[in-house]
Amino acid sequence: MNAATDKTRNLILRTAEKLFAERGIDRVSIRQINLAAGQKNSSATQYHFDNKVGLLEALFDERMAPINERRLEMLGLLEKIGSDIDLRRLVEVIVMPVAEELQSHGAGYYYIPIVAQVSGHPDYHAIARHRDRHATGLQQLLTLIRQQVGDIPQDVIMDRFGMALRQVFSEMADYQRLHATGKPFEETGMSLFVNGLIDAVTAQFAAPVSEATRRVLDRKKKKSA
Repeated sequence: MNAATDKTRNLILRTAEKLFAERGIDRVSIRQINLAAGQKNSSATQYHFDNKVGLLEALFDERMAPINERRLEMLGLLEKIGSDIDLRRLVEVIVMPVAEELQSHGAGYYYIPIVAQVSGHPDYHAIARHRDRHATGLQQLLTLIRQQVGDIPQDVIMDRFGMALRQVFSEMADYQRLHATGKPFEETGMSLFVNGLIDAVTAQFAAPVSEATRRVLDRKKKKSA
């Protein structure tokens, strides 16, 4: 890919990312992206990305990679702590790389509300799950969290892990939308929000499993036996 082609591709990607974040994935057409990116060739977006799925896959590949690298960096620091690692510190590794993008208005600023949309979207929800190469930090975190809550059944841990990720991006997306309207971040307010989110997700992982949930798990086990 030559420099001009790469520049056009990146311009289309940045335009689509902003439009998806501000208007919603379903309210933005390929044609609108093409026009907003100033492309005279009406098929430029299709040429580079084919369709919305291709655009979203490219966005996830680009934005997931540095967030994953940051998580791996934080895990490396925790490894030096050793036995002092606790559940809340692990949850910080889930939350903080996303919060840093939000607070600094970093490259992933518009990515946050897109993830929140994709997570529950019937057409696009599988996109993030298929990018395992960018989820090595999350995979390590899942193993470490299991060790912290070993008395909780595996199925419940997996469900809670998925809930935690959706909760983090959903809450961050709400905060991002407020900021995008011109509401400035107050440093103490942002810090309180992030720490409260970390507390809530930590409590979610550590919550005892109810008898009602255990009965459902027993029925599931018997059905699969």
